Amino acid sequence: MIEHRLYSIEKWTSKGRIHDELVLTTPARATWYALQGYEVFDFHKSLEMEPEYYENEGLSIIGN
Repeated sequence: MIEHRLYSIEKWTSKGRIHDELVLTTPARATWYALQGYEVFDFHKSLEMEPEYYENEGLSIIGN
């Protein structure tokens, strides 16, 4: 089983926000986003929620 958490992923430039999504993904993938310059907020950690566990690793984008 692979741990997944809910994250807010944002990227900013001097002109404003250019990327804003809620994603359900693995902590490793969230770290990848952070290394690429995105701001990453972990909702599971901040709300003291238990992570979700799935058999497959994936990325689910929530919203539009």
